[in-house]
Amino acid sequence: MENIILIGMKACGKSTVGKLFAQKLGIKFIELDQEIEKAHFIDKKEKLTFREIFKKHGADFFRTLEKKVLKMIVENIKEKRIILACGGGTPLDPENQVLLRRLGKIIFLDAKEDILLPRILKHGIPAFFPYPDDPKKSLSELLEKRRPVYKTIADQIISFTSESPEELAKKII
Repeated sequence: MENIILIGMKACGKSTVGKLFAQKLGIKFIELDQEIEKAHFIDKKEKLTFREIFKKHGADFFRTLEKKVLKMIVENIKEKRIILACGGGTPLDPENQVLLRRLGKIIFLDAKEDILLPRILKHGIPAFFPYPDDPKKSLSELLEKRRPVYKTIADQIISFTSESPEELAKKII
């Protein structure tokens, strides 16, 4: 089995499903956002969540750090079997797309908008939403831009509405 990379919009379940999937297969799970937090702490001696890094330092800083961390994962992967959960914006960068393809099989978790919005808003309005006063419009526009990219680079697309994380992990397996 090759490495599995989970992509999709924020709150589609990449981390939850990825952890379950990795447990079922007995392999390592890596969450890119957590690796970004660790790298930021090492570089800046500043303990922030990935959301705080994005908010405090801006999108360009965050995306540069994200690419650096992804390159390190690809170059330093010791285990040949991992599950990697990417951030929602990771696959949008053409360089990241090349790195992700080198790493393994890419699976797009395609959740419907009405499933995503309440999950996203549970943690507040994200810094990357273009219309903070209109989260529904923000999500619609982001999905319109991102879905075609996700679909283009994905080796497999798993669309879902109300399936549990366990059911999704089974679908992937």
